[in-house]
Amino acid sequence: MIDYTDVDAKLEEYSEAFDFYMECGKMPPSMQPDDCLAVYMQDVIDNNPQTVGSDESWVELLKEYIISFFAALLEQFRALQIEAMKELAMIAGFKEAPIEKKRMMWQDVCNTIEARYTKYDVNLPGYTAQFNTDDKDAVFSALTSDWENACKSKLDRKEREMLNRTKMRFEQQCRDAGTKDYEDKKKVENYVHRYPQLKEIVDMIGRDKDSSKEEKDTVVYRFMPTTVAKNSSVEEIDRVESGDNLERVLPVELSMPEDIFFKRYATKELQQFSSPGKDKPKKIEEHRKDPRLTKGPIIVSIDTSGSMSGKPQKIAFSLLKQSLRIAKKQKRPCYLICFSVRSKSIDLAKPRNWNKINNFLEHSFSGGTNGEQMLAEAIRVLQKGTYEMADVLIVSDFEFSLPQSSTMEKINKEKTLGTRFYGLRIGHHGAKVYETKVLDKMWTI
Repeated sequence: MIDYTDVDAKLEEYSEAFDFYMECGKMPPSMQPDDCLAVYMQDVIDNNPQTVGSDESWVELLKEYIISFFAALLEQFRALQIEAMKELAMIAGFKEAPIEKKRMMWQDVCNTIEARYTKYDVNLPGYTAQFNTDDKDAVFSALTSDWENACKSKLDRKEREMLNRTKMRFEQQCRDAGTKDYEDKKKVENYVHRYPQLKEIVDMIGRDKDSSKEEKDTVVYRFMPTTVAKNSSVEEIDRVESGDNLERVLPVELSMPEDIFFKRYATKELQQFSSPGKDKPKKIEEHRKDPRLTKGPIIVSIDTSGSMSGKPQKIAFSLLKQSLRIAKKQKRPCYLICFSVRSKSIDLAKPRNWNKINNFLEHSFSGGTNGEQMLAEAIRVLQKGTYEMADVLIVSDFEFSLPQSSTMEKINKEKTLGTRFYGLRIGHHGAKVYETKVLDKMWTI
């Protein structure tokens, strides 16, 4: 029995199986051969000649269609499986029960079998007639075995019937909408070629550029003790005092354990000879690369206020689609935040949400802008393990105020942990100060 109860996990498995099949021409070894959805997906790919060649748009579109179809179907499979699992739990309980408990359960068992199966599935009268024999345990074992097999076979049959009932409608929908959706996808992609800034952003968040030229260093200052010099002459010695001058430290201090020595040094408690001069330890400047993953998560925040309607909306949508393509291709989590007066978000790391993007943006692009709420949501997502050290891309006209000081502190903290904040400003009216105060880099169209 294929476990379909974890819908998100199964959709992720089918998403990876699709990519594997496109690359290798066969299903991955981990995919069970009796998985009816995997078999159907293979059949759909083989019967779509548009997937052969270098046009990634057709392949992506077909994958989105299949995952969307499977998402709806798996919810129904899940309901069937939960019901079947209740019955399987009843079978297991009856099988393991002592004879007295079996007698108590017997009427419920008979009612369940008679209501759900024919005598050709589970021959209940035949087993009942055999209870006069001495080996009742063997009879019960055979009964529960047949009952369990019948339950699983019924579940498998229902799932296949459900697939067969719905796949014709799915295939017709693909034929009707496929060409239009393909053309729409190509129009969206053309924006990337029209505006070189978009290509640069895609390369940046894809981390395809040489990060050594783009990433900033964290400068760390620390004070290193000077080298211990020769002992001071008798004329220079005045008295013994506490301090941190290693040139005049007493020899006994150098013999103590290292951790205690440096603790006393840091707190200026070392015993030393006094002298007229006061030497200072050297100030050392270290450059440390901020921690960055080679291919990290992506968070895209799109301004959906009224000022972004029209052409800015199309540019933003194009950039989102390209970001999602990178995320899918590189197996990177992707999260979308839309913000105007309020913010709303959708986790695009879950394949079931891919087909929701159009509906998600459908009723947007109205009202004013609340950047504070958007940043609060971005920080909340960054603090989840899946999205730490993400690339955050804000697409907006930036006609809103700078973050509050408390929010700015959180942004700076995330930057030290490896997060980068990028921005695409569409228009000429937004505050350029956002670039210098908040973002690591901004592009303008």
